[in-house]
Amino acid sequence: MTRSLTTLALATALAFAGTALAQDADRAGRDQRAVARVQALQQAVAPGKQIFIARQLSLTPEEAATFWPLYDAHQAALADLAERRAELLRERDEQVAANEFDDGDRADLAEDLLALDTDEAELLEATFGRLNRAGMPVAKAARYVELENDLRALRHFGLEGAPDYVSQ
Repeated sequence: MTRSLTTLALATALAFAGTALAQDADRAGRDQRAVARVQALQQAVAPGKQIFIARQLSLTPEEAATFWPLYDAHQAALADLAERRAELLRERDEQVAANEFDDGDRADLAEDLLALDTDEAELLEATFGRLNRAGMPVAKAARYVELENDLRALRHFGLEGAPDYVSQ
């Protein structure tokens, strides 16, 4: 009986180990695809964001006449938000360097960064609405939202002043 239990326990452990290895391999594959996607996005945007957006949306001349002024307004508002974010991070860095960054400051920074994220989401939602009201095809307006979200993630990941990750 003990031998059967030992065999069963060993078989169960091996099955779990095989499952864990398969999950690790699957996770590694997803990680590699994510890295490849980020690198492809970086390469596609390298010539310039406007060129990238134009290539992705394939606008007709009429659509372009509608889209680009709204795009420019959106980019100007994004630049303001980016400057606010950079200023918050600069202030944090100065406080940390002066050893004056406490939990209250951390909470304030978190709230300010969350408010910026909300402002950016509301800006994108408003731009999507303006594009729709201006007659832009929904598919292209929605694609623009997707592109801005991808670029936002790329922009935030590469932020100067962002804290380094700690590995355990």
